[in-house]
Formats: sequence, C-alpha cells, structure tokens
Amino acid sequence: MAESLLSKCGMLLSILAALMVITLGGLGQSAAQPIDLPFTGPSSSTQQNESTPQKDSASQNDSASSEGSDTGDTPAPEVPSVQVEPVEPGLAHAQEQLEENYADFLVREPLHFDLSLVDNLLSDARIVWNEARVMRADLSRIDPWRLVDWAVPILIALIFGVLFILFDRQALRMAQRTQLFIHADLSPWVTSVLRSAVLLLGRVLALALLIALSYFPIQATFSSAPWTLVLTDALWWLLAYRAAHALIVTSLRLSPVDPGATAHYLRLERFALITLRISLGYILVLVALRNFGYRPDAIGFVAFAFRLTLALAPIYLFFARDAVLALLPDHTSSPLYGIVRRGISANYYGMLAVTIALLLFNAAGFVHAATFILARGYTLIVLVTLSFSAAERLRAFVAQKSEEAQEASDQGDEEASASPLYKAVEQWTLAVGGLLVVVFALRLLALYEPVVTLLKIPLLSVGNVAISIHSLLTVGLIVAATILSIRLFKAVLNAKIYPAFNVDVGVAYAVNTLINYALIVVAFVMSMMALGVQPSAVMVVLASLGVGIGFGLQNLTENLISGFILLFGRAVKKGDFISVNDVYGRVEAVGARSVVVRTPDNYDMLIPSKDIVSGRIINWTFHDSIVRVHIPIGVAYASDPRQVEELLLKAAARDSNILEHPAPDVWLVGFGDNSIDFELLVHFDCRTITERKLRGKFNFVLWEVLHEAGIEIPFPQRDVHLRSVDFLPEINRQLGFARHPSEAADAPRNQTRDGSDAD
Repeated sequence: MAESLLSKCGMLLSILAALMVITLGGLGQSAAQPIDLPFTGPSSSTQQNESTPQKDSASQNDSASSEGSDTGDTPAPEVPSVQVEPVEPGLAHAQEQLEENYADFLVREPLHFDLSLVDNLLSDARIVWNEARVMRADLSRIDPWRLVDWAVPILIALIFGVLFILFDRQALRMAQRTQLFIHADLSPWVTSVLRSAVLLLGRVLALALLIALSYFPIQATFSSAPWTLVLTDALWWLLAYRAAHALIVTSLRLSPVDPGATAHYLRLERFALITLRISLGYILVLVALRNFGYRPDAIGFVAFAFRLTLALAPIYLFFARDAVLALLPDHTSSPLYGIVRRGISANYYGMLAVTIALLLFNAAGFVHAATFILARGYTLIVLVTLSFSAAERLRAFVAQKSEEAQEASDQGDEEASASPLYKAVEQWTLAVGGLLVVVFALRLLALYEPVVTLLKIPLLSVGNVAISIHSLLTVGLIVAATILSIRLFKAVLNAKIYPAFNVDVGVAYAVNTLINYALIVVAFVMSMMALGVQPSAVMVVLASLGVGIGFGLQNLTENLISGFILLFGRAVKKGDFISVNDVYGRVEAVGARSVVVRTPDNYDMLIPSKDIVSGRIINWTFHDSIVRVHIPIGVAYASDPRQVEELLLKAAARDSNILEHPAPDVWLVGFGDNSIDFELLVHFDCRTITERKLRGKFNFVLWEVLHEAGIEIPFPQRDVHLRSVDFLPEINRQLGFARHPSEAADAPRNQTRDGSDAD
C-alpha cells in the first residue's frame, strides 16, 4: 500500500514538473556534460605539480651520487618520498566550473515589450479595420486567387477536424477493448500501468496520424506556408494536451488512493484540467504569432501574460489543502511514507508560497533561476520519492520470492537455490540504483563536475602516484562491485547454470572458487590502476610476490598447489564425508590452503591441503554414500546358531537407518573361549547417520531382540584349581604359619572348628 502511495505521489509530482517545463519551455538549459571515467590516473595539473619535485629530487640524487663518487662510498638507494600536495589549484578549477554552470543563474531576460505596445496594437487594429472597410466597399475588385488562399486553410482545417473525430473514436474503442485483455501476473500495479498506457495510446493515436499528414502532403504541397507550420505545431501541442489530460484523469479518477476522498480528487482534477486548457490556449496563440511573424513585443506580452497566469493559478491551492493532502492518506505503516507526508503537511503553505514566488520571478524575467529551482527541485523530489518507492517494492518482491523458495526447500524442491539469486540481484540493483541516483542528482543540480574536481585534488604524492579522495572512493567502489559480482555470479551459477547441466557439487564449488580468485585479481589490478600505479609496476609487484612466495613461503606454496589439485582432481569435494587421522566429518569447504571438515560434534577441523594430497584418508562418499559396516556379537554356546541368525536379521529390519537393499547378512566368524562369534553386515547411508551413531542406536535394538528370545550374551569366566604338594607344609612351618608335622597330626582332635582348644 505504501509503495503504491509513494509511486502515485511521484507520478503527480512528475506531472506537475512536466507541466511547468512545458509551459515554461525554453526557460532552462541543463548543464549536462560528459561523465568522467572513474578509472583515471593523476590529472595533468597534478602531473605538472609533481614534475618540479621530481626534478629537484633528481638533481639532489645527482649531487649525492657525485659526492659519493668523490669519497668512494656507495650511494644510498633512492626511496620514494611522500609529499603533501597543495589544494589551491584544484579549488580554483572547481570554482571556475561552478561559476560556469551558474553563470546565467541570476541573469534577467528582457520582457520584449514596453508601454508603446498599446499604441502599436491600436495602430495595427486601425490598419486592419481600414483594409476590411475597403474590401467590403469594393468586393468585385478582390482577386479570386486571394479568396482561394483563404479558403484552402479553412477547408483543410475542416477536413482534419472530421478525420480527427473519426480516427479518435475508432482508436479509443480499440484501446478500450484491448486493455481488458491485459493482465500481468507480476503485480496488479503493473497491470494498471499497462492498461493506462494502452488507453493513453488510444487517446493520442489519431493526433499522431494527423501530425504525419500535416508533414506530408500538406507542408510538402504548400511549401511550408505559415499556416501549415501553425497547423503542425498546434497538432503537436494538442497531442501533449491529450497525453497530460489522460495522465491526470488516470491518476485522480480511475485509480484513486482513497475511494472515500473522491470529491477531493474531482476538485483537483477540475483545477488541473482548467489550468491545462488555459495553458493550451496561450500556447496556440504564441504558435500562431510566431509562425506568422507578428510583432516581437506582442509575442513577449502574450508570453508574460501566460507566465503571470501560471504564477497566480496555484493561489487556488491555498484553499484546497485538504484536497491535496487527500492524495496522501495517513493510514499506512511505512516509516518513509510517514516522514514524507508529515513533511508535506507541515510545510504545505511554505512550499506553495515558494512555488508561487518563483513563478512570479519567472514572469518577471528571472527565467533561469526560477526554472532551475522549480523544475530541478521538483524533479529531485520525484526522483528521491520514486527511488525509495522502487527500493521498497524490490525488497518486498525479494522477500516474497525468498519465502517461496524457503517453502520449496522445506518440501525438497531443487529450485530452492533461487533465494540467494534474488538477494544478490536485490543487492546489485540497490547499489547500482543508489549510485545512479546520486550521480543524476549531482548532475541535476549542476554540481557533478565541481564535486569530481574537488575529489580529484591530490592530497598525498608517493613517488609518481597521487592519492586523492576520488581515487580512494574509486577503489572502494571497485571492492564493493567485486564483492557484489562474486555473490551474483555464484548465485546465477548455483541457481540456473549448474542445475541445467547437472554439474557435480565438487565441480561447482571448484568453479566458484576460481571465479572468486579471478575477480579478486582483476579487482586488485583495477584498484592499482585507479590509484595511478602503472600496469608494469603492478606486474613487478606480482613478480616480486611470486619470488617471495617461492623462497620464503614454501609451505604456503605447497598448500596452495595442493588446494588446486583438490579442486580439479575432485578427490575430495564439498559435501563428502571423510576420515582423517581418526577424525570423521563432512567437508564444508575446499579452499586453496586448507580443507574445512565439520565433525559430528559440530566443530570445524582445518586440515592443510598438502596433508590430504600426500596422506591417506578415507572418503566415504567418493563414488556413492552407501557404506557397509560389520557389527560383532557373541552368544553363549547353548544357543542355536540358526536362531541367532534369524534374530540378528530381525533386529536389522527394525532399525530404519539400515537399508533393505543391499540386504543384511550374518556371518559366523569363529568359536571363542566363551561365546560363538557372529558378525552382522548391514548397509547404511553415511550422509544421514555416522557409523558410531548407527552402532550405538542398533545395540539397543539388538539387546531387546536377544533378551526377548532368551539368548544369553556371555561374559568371560575363569575356573581356579589348587593342587597340594609335599614341600608346602615344610615351607609353612619354616615361615611360622604351621606346626611341626608330628604335632599337626593331633591338632584336629584337640581343636574346635573355630581353632580354640577343647576341654
């Protein structure tokens, strides 16, 4: 709702601005100049300023080298100096551009008439009256061809009128029938705009055909006589009137914002149409006077009266404040719309008074200043309003599409990757649109060239490189564009290209990684060039970095090369499940330096790429994700092996994580000391569950099945046998733990069970 209100407000403001520009035609010339390319080095003035320090430094170096040669010492290497550049030349240049753009701002144009106009008009009226009396007195002496010259324009005008009536009715009927079949699924607002455009085309089609006829054969036949020029210009202005009339009616009557304020809309419509008709009348009079070559002072007076009428017409709006504010109802929830409406409501009378004052200044001859402020000011308001409206519409559209994509993702749809694409397009559109709005606003206010000149003033000079705010902003734009481009390319590839060609996940990730690095390298080179560094210097820096990497960063180089081997060799891809050094996890990213593995315990393990390339790893999903696992189980010797086999297969059927195909199998692997050893072989999808988790969950099921069947799971048992020997009593006696053998024979008779002497 808020977006449609803002767009409608912008449409009305644009209609008002267009009406002012039409009625004040030729009163303001834009100071449009070609846009400077953003990737430029230091300006010529900067280079000139730098030439003197360079010569001085060169002379100092020469003198230093000569001194070094005299003393026999080795001269010190030249170090680039950092210098602070003066800003006065750049400020002067920006001031000159600003003065050039606003040179005619306060220039007053002559009105082209004075008080003698009344005498001239009375004199012309007496001449016409006398000629009319002479012609009436002697009609027989009038040249018949002169009457034909008068009759032909009248006859052609009548023919054009008849053709206009016939063509206009047919075109309007055809447009009305056509617009009923127009429907856009994108938005009801788009449907309304398209239907209004078709109706507008039907309104102007007949006039467009008559304009073509006025050029050929009318002007071609009568050699561009003044009346033919008047006819053509009048048709053009009638075409503009029809278009403006259709826009006003469409905006206010056919699609009102608040149906309860219809009376206010009709009131504003009457005011707009009356002003439009008065303007058309003045314009037709001016067209006739100029094409027939009448007095310049009379033309100037009519133009002054026209501008004065337009200046006084908005006085009516002082008494129609409620009608104007009815175009902007306050029952919406948009914060931006609320700010706009409150600002217009609080400053309504002030804005209207300023508009009337500027129109009066325009009528008084200050055409450039009045037109500049009115036309460009209203255009800027419309631009900002429409920009925010478009941004809110885009955000709402992306939010809706992202929600639909999320719902599709929950349902398992493969098109769920379209959500990042919509977000990337939104970011690109907002960034580019915002930049264009800023540039257009600066050009609209004739401030673009002075601002760019100020930003290009060099602040620091490092050797031959001049650093300015413009170069730093350019680097920032390059970095931002690179980030947005990476996101957009990846989103387009993931959403459209890869699914269409059924590209593997690992290959897609490798291509995305290469695109990232390529765009980063391009952005780095462009940033250096934007700072004024020559491409040869950039190549030298890259070569130096290569040498440094080769000798000083051997481990990093190995990891980088191993990373590219992994990216192209596809031994390990994003999404694979691998085991490295007894660590099991899912590959989250395959970078140029390391591989990121997410473990089941939800921590990330960064493994250097060279360890994976040169080491031994287990890739559980290299060909597919179906893995077989051996689950050992031992039962007591009293159990029936065939019954145990059936029970193990029954337990495997109960676990939903165990696949039915390939079917589970049971092996009797051996006879242990305490149990009969079996192995249950089952298959599972390692992407859904880990091996340890499968074992841990399946042991519960296995215990329940064996316990229900009464199958015993044995535990280790040991039997200890003690054997007496002849030397044990002697050893015990010597150690004091027993009596002499001759005494020990009578001991059982003399002691009780607890070892005490009997009475």
